[in-house]
Amino acid sequence: MTDYVLVHGSWLGGWSWEAVRPALESAGHRVLAPSLTGLADRGHLAGPDVGLGTHIEDIVRLLTWEALDEVVLVGHSYGGMVITGVAGRLPQRLAHLVYLDAFRPEPGQSAFDVLPDLPRLFGEPPAEHPWGWGPLDPALLGTTAPDEVDWLLRRATPMPTATHTEPLPPPSAPVEVPTTYVLGAALPLFAATADEAAAAGATVLRWEDAGHHLPLQFPQRTAELLLALGGRGDQGGTG
Repeated sequence: MTDYVLVHGSWLGGWSWEAVRPALESAGHRVLAPSLTGLADRGHLAGPDVGLGTHIEDIVRLLTWEALDEVVLVGHSYGGMVITGVAGRLPQRLAHLVYLDAFRPEPGQSAFDVLPDLPRLFGEPPAEHPWGWGPLDPALLGTTAPDEVDWLLRRATPMPTATHTEPLPPPSAPVEVPTTYVLGAALPLFAATADEAAAAGATVLRWEDAGHHLPLQFPQRTAELLLALGGRGDQGGTG
C-alpha cells in the first residue's frame, strides 16, 4: 500500500481531487487530500496571516500526526509551492514528489517570482475580502467546458495574498527525493519551470493536450500516473 498526499492549487480545496481519488483507493492505497488553511471547508480560517508558511506547516503536521512514511506527495499548481517546502522539512518521509503543472520554486522565491506576470492578472483583492483574491477566469487557465467551469467556480474560495508573496524558506535538510514534473503543454504557463526541473534531474512529462487543471481535465490519466509512480518510489529523477 502507498500513502498519497494530494495538495490542491489556488482557490481550490481537497474537493478538487474527487475524480482522482477513487482509482487510487480502489487499488488499495491510502489517499489524503486536505484543504489548506483558509480554503474550501477551512475557509472560515482565512485572513491576512495565512500564507505559504501556513500551508507548508499544514502538510508537515499532517505527515507527522498521521505517521506517514514513503509518501507520494503531489502538488497541483500552487500546491507545488507547498510540496517543495514540505520536502525541505521532511525529505526522509517522502518516496516521490509529483508536480502537476505546478510551481517549483527555489529557496527565497515566491510564486510571483516564479511567474512575474501573475500580479497583473490577479489585480487588487476586492473590498469584501482585502486579504485575498477571487478566482481567475478558468478560461485563462485553459478550462472552457461549461460543466468544468461551473464545477470550479461554484466551490472556489478566495486565495490569501501571502500565499503568493511569501518566499519559500531554505530547506532544513538536503532534498534528494525522486521527482516527476508534468507539464500541461497546451497552455505552457510552466514551460520554463519544467525545463528547470529537468535540468535539476527530474523526470519531465509533457501532456500535449492538457491545460492547467490536469486533475479536472484528465483524472483517470492523473490517477494512472500516480499509481505507476507509487510502485517505483526509488526511480525517476531528483530535483
